[in-house]
Amino acid sequence: MTRLVLFGGGGRMGRAVRDAAGPEFEILSVIDKNDGRPGGEPVLPPGCDVVIDFSTPEAFEDLGRLIEGGSAALVSGTTGLGSAERAMLEKWSRDRAVFYSPNMSFGIFLLSRLLSEAARISGDRYDFEMVEYHHRTKQDSPSGTALKLLEAWKAGAGKDFTVTSGRSGASLRRTGDEAGVFSVRGGDVAGDHEIHLLGEGERLLLAHRSSGRRTFAVGALLAASSISGRPPGLYGMDDLVRWRGGCI
Repeated sequence: MTRLVLFGGGGRMGRAVRDAAGPEFEILSVIDKNDGRPGGEPVLPPGCDVVIDFSTPEAFEDLGRLIEGGSAALVSGTTGLGSAERAMLEKWSRDRAVFYSPNMSFGIFLLSRLLSEAARISGDRYDFEMVEYHHRTKQDSPSGTALKLLEAWKAGAGKDFTVTSGRSGASLRRTGDEAGVFSVRGGDVAGDHEIHLLGEGERLLLAHRSSGRRTFAVGALLAASSISGRPPGLYGMDDLVRWRGGCI
């Protein structure tokens, strides 16, 4: 059995993890800034194997104080991280196993691989445009998943791109090193991503659509069960797929 603490567990993803957790998991504690907890720092319960974090970048200092009170591994899916939060992940990974991915679905992992390979073999044949859709309360833009997909395209192309997130006005002719990344916010969309590869005489559309948050929650739980007991280090979806024999 894998014993868990959910940090940011009162949010949408925290609730999805609780709903998806089977009998092979025990949730020892749910920590959330809005849970009405009396004053004082949260404490890691004895016996915790893994902390699953779906919070905000602003909560990372509190997360650090929590995990540094024990030896539990960390699985984080918090998006919108800046350089300071990424440095924290690197620091924590020196003395514990840390798994980070802004999106824990196998479909997004597969889409990243497809994009990287498409960029590698197509050269400059296609212009890259991406549209991502999320619910009205999502705070970061572009989404962490959109940035991950863009990085996959860059890696396959072997070069950087100038990112534009909006076009308005005149003299906006597209340049060869431009990548469009656009955000739509509204309703209760869990997360959709569309990549348009636009060429001469043809267009390709690659898309991932989420029907709910359960897919992401199951991915986080698989990461938690797989990372428990691993040596210190910073791990990601590539590692999870490898640990599980090529498929999650």
